[in-house]
Amino acid sequence: MTNEIKKTFKGTLEVPGDKSITHRAVMIGSLSTGTTTIYKPLISDDILRTIQCMKELGAYIHIEDERIVIESGGLLSLNSPKEALYTGNSGTTTRLLTGLIAGLKLNAEIKGDSTIQKRPMNRIKIPLEEMGANISLINDEYPPIKIQKSELTSITYEMPVASAQVKSAIIFAALGAKGETKIIEKNISRNHTELMLADFGANIRVDNNIITVKRTDYLNAQEVRVPGDISSAAFLMVLAAIIPGSDITIRNVSLNETRNGIITIFKMIDANMTVTVKNDDGEPYGDIRVKYKNNLKPFIINETLIPKLIDEIPILTVLGLFLNGKSTIKDAEELRVKETDRIVAVTNELKKFNASFNIFDDGYEIIPTSDLTQSIEQLKSYSDHRIIMMLIIMTIKMNQELNIDDISHLNVSYPNILDDIDSITKEVDYE
Repeated sequence: MTNEIKKTFKGTLEVPGDKSITHRAVMIGSLSTGTTTIYKPLISDDILRTIQCMKELGAYIHIEDERIVIESGGLLSLNSPKEALYTGNSGTTTRLLTGLIAGLKLNAEIKGDSTIQKRPMNRIKIPLEEMGANISLINDEYPPIKIQKSELTSITYEMPVASAQVKSAIIFAALGAKGETKIIEKNISRNHTELMLADFGANIRVDNNIITVKRTDYLNAQEVRVPGDISSAAFLMVLAAIIPGSDITIRNVSLNETRNGIITIFKMIDANMTVTVKNDDGEPYGDIRVKYKNNLKPFIINETLIPKLIDEIPILTVLGLFLNGKSTIKDAEELRVKETDRIVAVTNELKKFNASFNIFDDGYEIIPTSDLTQSIEQLKSYSDHRIIMMLIIMTIKMNQELNIDDISHLNVSYPNILDDIDSITKEVDYE
């Protein structure tokens, strides 16, 4: 075998601010009386959509340095927008905004790009209509979403699937509903909305898997510090785990227990990982260090873990290709209704590298093989930021150039990932 120049990755960096937390901080800050300052937020296409929508409802928002500053007269100061609110391809903006507007008793139309027009919104329409909201969809399922102001009353709602977006839409609506709304979760989804609303003074209480929300007429502006997004950190964690010689530390990452499924997986596979907690109040955060280790064990992801790592499934699939045994992902129907059908997108694109899967309706089995090859086909982005980043890591592992139709959607969550990877790249000469 001739010598071949390959790469390894060593260094310390920070990933962009958590997308879920930034969305919610912009929305809740806009509902609050006074000046809210958000430090180290994610500034990306999706967040800019949320900012623009809240500005059109009447909040004053500007971006300076690494801060978003929001000045608002509070819940009762916001008004029906003059034009339709455009959310691009942000499902979080679309779903949370629907509940927020219903709770404020405003008239509005919400529309997005071609991907949003294919994403089901009846999952928020059903509970919101139980509360008395007046919502119309195309074919009773798809955007644009038209909301007519109406009085809302409280409900008790058992979540049929774990979804932080649906849960948050109901919580936002409940802020303006008469009575006491209860939301019951079978499997607890990410809880950023509950934590943040409590900090801003909402009438919200969480007892295990039951969230209780009472009408709230006043929220008080706060300062919010956004930790790094663990869903973005996941790509660097997997990069370190599968590339010999790598040693990557990601600083100040969110360690929220409703989002830390990837940490569970890395423990399950016996990865060389160190997690250092820096703060465990409110939104916990800390540093994650991953060093390459050979002969890692396979993983199993099922119903209990899915809500904690649904966005990490694409990159964990790449990880599974290089483990010592078959890994399984089940109970992941939610992947079918993300930015694209991620079960289709992930398996189709990785098959271009000769990857092998047994595919189910709700997931797939990952079959490691020594027959993986460089892809001779152009890779497809599916206009999905997590598919693009998955393919970036896979092409690095396969020691080939990235040949993908479009990388513009990196702007959704991690615009500078290629620069960050380049900053920790080291060339090595080994046989």
